[in-house]
Amino acid sequence: MRLALIVCLVVSVAACANSTAPSAVSSGTTTNIAGTWNGTIASTNNPTLQLGMVLAQSGGDVTGTWDSTSVSWAGQIRGAVNGASFDGQLTFSGTTLSGTVCTGTAAVAGSVSGSTMTWTSANGVVGGSCPVSLPTGLKIDVQHQ
Repeated sequence: MRLALIVCLVVSVAACANSTAPSAVSSGTTTNIAGTWNGTIASTNNPTLQLGMVLAQSGGDVTGTWDSTSVSWAGQIRGAVNGASFDGQLTFSGTTLSGTVCTGTAAVAGSVSGSTMTWTSANGVVGGSCPVSLPTGLKIDVQHQ
């Protein structure tokens, strides 16, 4: 009986020593936002304008271009999707009525899905000198095409 108890104890200890830790729980699937998007870009100091985007995605990394079909605004997009959220930056290049080209960047973040996205930037476009105010308080609403 004593020998059986010792054998049982050794087997129990060996089984505990070989146990593996539970694997990490996945935080979810990254939303794919690659493709063509159309919608609007609004700012607190400009009228709401039409906007188009073409995005490419590799894993969570996103790159692309955007332009306004209403005025001469355009730029690049770079950022990352994590689950259903985007965090990134867009570059801005805009031509004033006098022909001056104004440039800058805006940090943007917001929600994404396979069909709609809403990004905001409280500070808006920050850049060099420009004879007119750069867009502030941005809100971008687009739908997948």
